[in-house]
Amino acid sequence: MYVTPHEIAQSRDHALNNLLGLSTACIIAGQRFSELFAGAGRDTLHAGSQHLNRFGHGQLDALSQFPTSFWLEHSIRSSKLLDQACEILGETHKVLIQSAEAQVRAFDEIVFASLNRAVKSSPWESEIALNALRTTLQTAENTLRGMSIAAVETVSIAENEVHQISETLAEQPVQKPKAPARSRSRAH
Repeated sequence: MYVTPHEIAQSRDHALNNLLGLSTACIIAGQRFSELFAGAGRDTLHAGSQHLNRFGHGQLDALSQFPTSFWLEHSIRSSKLLDQACEILGETHKVLIQSAEAQVRAFDEIVFASLNRAVKSSPWESEIALNALRTTLQTAENTLRGMSIAAVETVSIAENEVHQISETLAEQPVQKPKAPARSRSRAH
């Protein structure tokens, strides 16, 4: 047998810990999304009630500005919502990448242990092939690590770009349209 019961148990522990970490990240993301969308719903209801309140108090000039002002305010809220949603997705994606890499490392540990035992119990001719296999596996693990780092950096860059777009939209002042000029001429 190439793998000891202790190594098998340790591998299972690593796999369960990786799965637990991933599950925790997904649950936290779900909670954050629930809070985000509940807050956005409350904000939308509050903004809508403000518009209706203006109409109820006889501010009919607000009626002519309603579509434009509502659209501008809504676009700002939507960009902030998108920014926060992308942040949650980005963080969850990073955890997914790191969890997958950790799981591959746990599997590689078992393979390395098996290769080491095989080298000790094999003729010297097969040691060359097993060492080549170990080198290939180490190279693949280093490549995976590099790809994981690049993927996490790419997610961070995408988060920053969405955040900058959101900030740009939020910084634009909400301009209320001018009411059309009324003519004061009287028809005789």
